[in-house]
Amino acid sequence: MKKSLIGTMVAVAATIIFTGEASAAKHSQWLQSNKTELSAHRGAQIVAPENTVEAIAAAGKLRYGFVEIDVQRTKDHHYILMHDKTVDRTTNGSGQVSNMTLAEIEKLKIEDDTGRLTSYKVPTLQEALEEADRYDVGINFDGSKGNWDDKDFVDDVIQLAQQENVYNHSFFVLSNTEIREQFNKWYPEAPVTFLGNALKNVDTDLIALKKYNQALYSVSINNINAETAEKIKRAKLKLHVYGVNTEAQYEKAQKLHPRLIETDVIIP
Repeated sequence: MKKSLIGTMVAVAATIIFTGEASAAKHSQWLQSNKTELSAHRGAQIVAPENTVEAIAAAGKLRYGFVEIDVQRTKDHHYILMHDKTVDRTTNGSGQVSNMTLAEIEKLKIEDDTGRLTSYKVPTLQEALEEADRYDVGINFDGSKGNWDDKDFVDDVIQLAQQENVYNHSFFVLSNTEIREQFNKWYPEAPVTFLGNALKNVDTDLIALKKYNQALYSVSINNINAETAEKIKRAKLKLHVYGVNTEAQYEKAQKLHPRLIETDVIIP
């Protein structure tokens, strides 16, 4: 059955507040599962603005398996969710996250993609992970944002993930080779990946990923086909396909039998 797209978003937003919490059991072997789950890019943006607690809660209520989030560190060394280096695009404030205190950021309100001011707040990483744990939603940490080359940053993020019971239900997308190698030395059991291109580099990508204790192959839906997906499967790596935002892309992704399909708009 095809997944519903934009036409169902209003109905989803109207009814989601009445949905109960997920009851799925905690599992630390998620990467060994053959189940295909949807991952909500920056949370369920069909219901609430990106990188908010409400978007994570909505993902849980809608039964997404994972959410992708972006972590930034404030001037006073607190951790928040924010995609950009500045708060300008998504809030009613302005300035770089690294130059602002948590207290300053907590005064801001989130704007939606139309520029309308909402009542939503910028969440701390701890608040976001607490909500993910509440609904048993896995975490895709986007390592292209934040200071993943800084051990204090990494240690703090890992500590919070462990504290909020999501560390064993998460993975880390680190496309910078040097940063990924260093991260793997610090936390060798943490699943890692990078943004590969199966159509151009599948063989070299597989060699790079197979040296880690736990890894998966992350690729845009536009950069993979059935042949390269089969090669990834034979290498005994799970597949994470992102950028899946149309019914045609979703149908293609399903046929590849990935572990995760990441989307902005498709509903489980």
